[in-house]
Amino acid sequence: MILTSNESRLPLSLRLLKDLAVITQEYRLNRPRFSQAQLAAYQGRWVAFSSDGRRIVGCGPTVGELEAELAKAGEDAQQVVFEWVAGPEEDSLAPGGDLV
Repeated sequence: MILTSNESRLPLSLRLLKDLAVITQEYRLNRPRFSQAQLAAYQGRWVAFSSDGRRIVGCGPTVGELEAELAKAGEDAQQVVFEWVAGPEEDSLAPGGDLV
Protein backbone atom coordinates (compact mmCIF):
# COMPACT_ATOMS: atom_id res chain seq x y z
CA MET A 1 0.00 0.00 0.00
CA ILE A 2 1.36 3.40 -0.95
CA LEU A 3 0.34 6.25 1.33
CA THR A 4 -0.11 9.84 0.28
CA SER A 5 1.16 12.48 2.70
CA ASN A 6 -2.36 12.96 4.09
CA GLU A 7 -2.90 9.22 4.54
CA SER A 8 0.33 8.81 6.49
CA ARG A 9 -1.13 11.09 9.20
CA LEU A 10 -4.10 8.78 9.78
CA PRO A 11 -4.01 6.22 12.59
CA LEU A 12 -2.82 2.81 11.39
CA SER A 13 -6.27 1.27 11.97
CA LEU A 14 -7.88 3.74 9.57
CA ARG A 15 -5.12 3.32 6.98
CA LEU A 16 -5.67 -0.45 7.00
CA LEU A 17 -9.45 -0.08 6.63
CA LYS A 18 -9.09 1.65 3.28
CA ASP A 19 -7.97 -1.66 1.71
CA LEU A 20 -10.82 -3.76 3.13
CA ALA A 21 -14.09 -4.53 1.39
CA VAL A 22 -16.91 -2.47 2.80
CA ILE A 23 -20.48 -3.69 2.80
CA THR A 24 -22.06 -1.26 0.38
CA GLN A 25 -25.63 -0.50 -0.55
CA GLU A 26 -24.98 -2.46 -3.77
CA TYR A 27 -23.97 -5.52 -1.73
CA ARG A 28 -27.05 -5.16 0.47
CA LEU A 29 -29.23 -5.03 -2.63
CA ASN A 30 -27.62 -7.99 -4.45
CA ARG A 31 -26.79 -10.47 -1.66
CA PRO A 32 -30.44 -11.28 -0.76
CA ARG A 33 -31.03 -12.32 -4.37
CA PHE A 34 -29.38 -15.66 -3.59
CA SER A 35 -32.25 -18.01 -2.76
CA GLN A 36 -32.16 -20.57 0.04
CA ALA A 37 -32.08 -23.24 -2.65
CA GLN A 38 -28.93 -21.70 -4.16
CA LEU A 39 -27.26 -21.49 -0.75
CA ALA A 40 -28.20 -25.06 0.22
CA ALA A 41 -25.05 -26.38 -1.48
CA TYR A 42 -22.97 -24.32 0.97
CA GLN A 43 -24.66 -25.34 4.23
CA GLY A 44 -22.22 -25.75 7.08
CA ARG A 45 -19.51 -23.80 5.24
CA TRP A 46 -18.02 -20.33 5.03
CA VAL A 47 -18.81 -18.53 1.79
CA ALA A 48 -17.04 -15.54 0.23
CA PHE A 49 -19.28 -13.20 -1.73
CA SER A 50 -17.91 -10.66 -4.19
CA SER A 51 -17.84 -7.14 -2.77
CA ASP A 52 -20.89 -6.24 -4.88
CA GLY A 53 -22.82 -9.32 -3.63
CA ARG A 54 -23.45 -10.66 -7.15
CA ARG A 55 -21.42 -13.87 -7.01
CA ILE A 56 -19.92 -16.46 -4.70
CA VAL A 57 -16.17 -16.49 -5.19
CA GLY A 58 -15.28 -19.37 -2.85
CA CYS A 59 -16.25 -21.53 0.09
CA GLY A 60 -14.64 -23.66 2.76
CA PRO A 61 -15.34 -25.46 6.03
CA THR A 62 -13.15 -22.99 7.96
CA VAL A 63 -12.14 -19.40 7.38
CA GLY A 64 -8.54 -20.51 6.99
CA GLU A 65 -9.40 -23.00 4.26
CA LEU A 66 -11.60 -20.43 2.53
CA GLU A 67 -8.75 -17.90 2.58
CA ALA A 68 -6.40 -20.54 1.11
CA GLU A 69 -8.91 -21.30 -1.66
CA LEU A 70 -9.28 -17.61 -2.44
CA ALA A 71 -5.50 -17.15 -2.62
CA LYS A 72 -5.20 -20.16 -4.93
CA ALA A 73 -7.85 -18.63 -7.20
CA GLY A 74 -6.11 -15.23 -7.19
CA GLU A 75 -8.87 -13.54 -5.19
CA ASP A 76 -8.02 -10.96 -2.52
CA ALA A 77 -9.59 -12.12 0.75
CA GLN A 78 -9.67 -8.49 1.89
CA GLN A 79 -11.99 -7.56 -0.98
CA VAL A 80 -14.78 -10.11 -0.39
CA VAL A 81 -17.46 -10.57 2.26
CA PHE A 82 -17.35 -13.76 4.37
CA GLU A 83 -20.58 -15.30 5.56
CA TRP A 84 -21.40 -18.52 7.42
CA VAL A 85 -24.21 -20.57 5.84
CA ALA A 86 -25.83 -22.56 8.63
CA GLY A 87 -26.52 -26.23 8.07
CA PRO A 88 -29.96 -27.80 8.46
CA GLU A 89 -29.09 -29.17 11.90
CA GLU A 90 -27.94 -25.79 13.22
CA ASP A 91 -30.28 -23.42 14.97
CA SER A 92 -27.76 -20.61 15.08
CA LEU A 93 -26.51 -18.22 12.43
CA ALA A 94 -22.98 -18.34 13.85
CA PRO A 95 -20.57 -21.27 13.51
CA GLY A 96 -19.37 -23.17 16.52
CA GLY A 97 -16.09 -21.32 16.99
CA ASP A 98 -14.61 -22.38 13.67
CA LEU A 99 -13.12 -19.02 12.80
CA VAL A 100 -9.48 -20.13 12.51
